[in-house]
Amino acid sequence: GTKRKTKAKRSLAALPKGLVHKKGRISDPGNPFEVTGRSSRGKQKHIVHNRPIAKPKSTKHALESLQRRQTQLRTSIESTKKANVFVDKRIGQYDPTMSADDRMLARLVKERTRQSQRVSKYRLDDDDSNILTHKGRKLDPNSSEVIYSDDEDGHGQLEAVDTELHFGGSGMSNRQADPYGGSSSSNLSQVYSQRKTELDDLIARRKVMKAERMQAKETQIETIEKMDESFAELSALLSYRKNEKRPLIAKQTQEEKEMNEWNLELKQMMMKPKRKATDRTKTPEEIAKEEAERLHELETRRMARMNGDFDEDDFSDISIDDYGGSTKKKTKKKKRGDQTNRNPDELSDSDDESDGDEPKAVFTADGLQYLDKEGRAVTKDDSDHSDSDDEDCGNNDDHPLTEGTRVQGNYHAGEQFDNQDAWYDGVIKRVHVGAKGSVTYDVDYDDGDFEEGMIPEHVRTIAKSEADMEKDKEKSEKELEEQFKRNKARDKARNEMPFIFEVTTTLDGLHEVIAKYATKGEDASTIIERMYKANSVRLDHRNKEKMQNFYDVLLRRYMSVGDAIFVSGNGGDELGRFSQLDCLLKVMYQMAQDSPESAGAVWSRRIGFFQSAHAKRLRDAEFEYEDDGDDGLITAWPSMGNFLLLRALGHIFPVTDKKHYVVTPTMLLLGQMVAHTPVTCSYDLVMGILCSGLLIEYTKEAKRVVPEALAFLAGVMRLFSKNPGLFALPSLEVAKNIPAIQALRAGLSKAKLGDGDMPKLTLTSDFIVDGKVEDLSAAILFAALDLAETYAIALEGSFSIPVEAEAFSELSESILTLPKRGIPDVLQQKIASTASKLASMCPQKRKPVCRQGTSTKPESAIKSLAPRMEDPTRYSMSKDKGKKAVQVAIDRTRREYKREHKAISRELRLDARFIEKERRDEHESRVSKARAKRHKNFAWLEGEQASMNEQVREGGGLLKGGGMGLARAKAASAKMGIKKGGKLK
Repeated sequence: GTKRKTKAKRSLAALPKGLVHKKGRISDPGNPFEVTGRSSRGKQKHIVHNRPIAKPKSTKHALESLQRRQTQLRTSIESTKKANVFVDKRIGQYDPTMSADDRMLARLVKERTRQSQRVSKYRLDDDDSNILTHKGRKLDPNSSEVIYSDDEDGHGQLEAVDTELHFGGSGMSNRQADPYGGSSSSNLSQVYSQRKTELDDLIARRKVMKAERMQAKETQIETIEKMDESFAELSALLSYRKNEKRPLIAKQTQEEKEMNEWNLELKQMMMKPKRKATDRTKTPEEIAKEEAERLHELETRRMARMNGDFDEDDFSDISIDDYGGSTKKKTKKKKRGDQTNRNPDELSDSDDESDGDEPKAVFTADGLQYLDKEGRAVTKDDSDHSDSDDEDCGNNDDHPLTEGTRVQGNYHAGEQFDNQDAWYDGVIKRVHVGAKGSVTYDVDYDDGDFEEGMIPEHVRTIAKSEADMEKDKEKSEKELEEQFKRNKARDKARNEMPFIFEVTTTLDGLHEVIAKYATKGEDASTIIERMYKANSVRLDHRNKEKMQNFYDVLLRRYMSVGDAIFVSGNGGDELGRFSQLDCLLKVMYQMAQDSPESAGAVWSRRIGFFQSAHAKRLRDAEFEYEDDGDDGLITAWPSMGNFLLLRALGHIFPVTDKKHYVVTPTMLLLGQMVAHTPVTCSYDLVMGILCSGLLIEYTKEAKRVVPEALAFLAGVMRLFSKNPGLFALPSLEVAKNIPAIQALRAGLSKAKLGDGDMPKLTLTSDFIVDGKVEDLSAAILFAALDLAETYAIALEGSFSIPVEAEAFSELSESILTLPKRGIPDVLQQKIASTASKLASMCPQKRKPVCRQGTSTKPESAIKSLAPRMEDPTRYSMSKDKGKKAVQVAIDRTRREYKREHKAISRELRLDARFIEKERRDEHESRVSKARAKRHKNFAWLEGEQASMNEQVREGGGLLKGGGMGLARAKAASAKMGIKKGGKLK
């Protein structure tokens, strides 16, 4: 059968670990490190001298105790569900040795004892409702006894008459004599008036006594201070010892100093004022949600702008730098600017001054009007401001005017003396248009008067003031500016990319989207970021599958961009391939943080592809191909895109872990590439150095040694030597005879480098394949030396024994083989610095490494220790050292209480588990009984229905209404079962 993948949970009926099962075996198998095998379970793995032999642990008593507890709980559970159960606690009711008289006598004695004076004196009955008690004694209201409080000092206490006056003076009703010496016929009001004077005297006396006590206290304090001063002089006379030894203060260790500094910093931090945080740190889910909402809002605004919907648009992203309208600020700037910067179509200042007297045409709410330089409405031909001109101006208005227009009305023109005009400002309230086109107006004047039926000749519009003109001008400019922003926003929305993209699960789909919307490399990075932000896993867990596919697309995109960098470089500012790699790396890192499992699965799958491809290249490398010259590189090393992707892996996953799901296979693959891949050209040599550097980058922080990388770097150095000696890697042993490698060795002496010019290894084909051999050879050797020195500095001081440092001996020997002449000075200096660093790490003399022998019997024997018996009452733990006996006892009691508390908690958990199991069993039994009964009823009903259907099927005359479908219809027609001609009718 198949093996179960999921581990079964412990049931509620299972016994705790360590208890004996019914078959007698123990559930705990014991310590696996002390067991040699199943066949020898009872045997000890090691023979220990003086091992204490004790009886095997038995859990029989623990199992019996658990069973007793379960029996008690089961009985309690059953008893709690019974009704009408009570316990008869009458004396002698179930005692057969007592007679009826003895039982009655015992019950009478118990009742008399309960009702005795000792018990009933504290009970407030109805008869004694007016009696108060204090400490078991009755308080007589007629007595003059005074009860003092415990916290009073006894000076100026209230007398009995004071308490009698409390609660309305009820205590004065039974007094026969006046306590103040008056007649007995004095009423309560007289008592209060007489008592007021005495109370005032009492208050004054207490104030005086309080002042006297304060003065006495001050005097006492002054006396004590004087005595202290006098004793200080005496103590100074006694200090005559000059060579008095000071107490020895132990010097603090470095650890104690650091601890004291830490305590001081902690106290300072605690003393700082604590402020309440205003805004908490947002979770990654909240950040992703906000970013997605922002993109959706921008996309909604873009679509609205494309459709011409600007109702809720604030144009916050639209500037008016390119706006050519005459805004207020730009008008002022033009007036102050130089004439040479003016628009050639714009009039000069002299033209403006000459034309200042001409009327200016302005569009108002009332139509086209001409205004003079003072802002008054005039005609175009005549600018005089006479009464006749005003009338002409009024007559030239376009009638009828609209309601609400401000006008000037000739107030009651027909009633004025000598036909004089009286023009007053007002507002048209209503307009009346007659059948023949006649127009009259109802005008409300500003002074509150009203006139109806005014003809157009008596109504003229009011020219707008400069302030109104300025407002109209600003309004028109604002409208023009808004129109400009709308046009610009529409053009921007049509030209910019969408803010929301669907996730593409193939590389071709991603390239199609980039080709459709992107015009440069930055746009491609923006598209990838928006795809990730709009479809993040943190927004919806259902996006996990498509985002996992998108992650694989990003890896392939990263490799394609890396390969393009090797072919044609960065591509300038327009393409910016290095910037694209940075953006892709950030997105891949964020996606790895969102879903580490998916990212790890995609990377593992990609590493597997790399391994398969490298194995195929190694198989193909065994065959020799004829190089036609134009067919490209034939190499077994990975491409530049693959290398850059492996370089990005170290920024996404931690490389310092001892064992990682992705990093560890990658390191093994790189080690296999460096050790087994053949070197046939300069590209292979460069890729080997890059892979070795990547291995060093992965391992230097964890202080690990990579022999493959060290061996390859040492082999590269030997390739530039005339007497290389023995190579550590066979692939480089073969490469020393290849013409391309020999050309690099010869070109090293021809390299020309100035002082301070460090040769750089550029990752492009123009430099590696088609570049100058002199520069390439210098760059390769410099890179190998620099990596060796960097690795030596990183591992310095991390070796525990001198033998481990011999891993760098191969590098030291390879540096010694390099030629001392014919090399640029920069490389000679680098060789010297690297050699000195390696010499400082590799010891010249050390103890020879010997094979470790077997241990002797005294060394292998386990030290025998006799058991130490101590008094349990005087037992103390190591943590109790330095404490007082009282504190040790308190700590011991606290530990015992803690153990008991844990034990009780464990017992309660077991009880709760058992009770829950019993409850479930009872519920299951009750439900199963009801289910069985219900099934029985259903079976009976089905049998009855079957019988009825059978009777209906035999003949329709027996039963009617039974059956279903066609049989029921036949039965209703009474023709069921009648045959004619052998057919069923």
